Amino acid sequence: MNTSANRWTPHWAIHPGQHLLECIQSSGLSLEAFVRRTAIPTATLDAIIAGRHPITYEIALRIERSLGIMPDLWFVLQSKWERHQSTFQVSA
Repeated sequence: MNTSANRWTPHWAIHPGQHLLECIQSSGLSLEAFVRRTAIPTATLDAIIAGRHPITYEIALRIERSLGIMPDLWFVLQSKWERHQSTFQVSA
């Protein structure tokens, strides 16, 4: 039986921007090269990596074209981040 008593729920989450940074770095691209390939404004990319801007549908499509990572991954990570943030803000 899967109850809240036996289900592990972490009290932390990582903004998808952190994952994106790791993906960019592991692909061997510099941030500048990634910006050129995706046409994502530098300020927007910086805000995503810093956790201040969401990965939107349009940005997820640009990431897919550049890195080959399906947009669904970013939607799941963004959703988990937002759910964690709303839970954290409610319980604070």
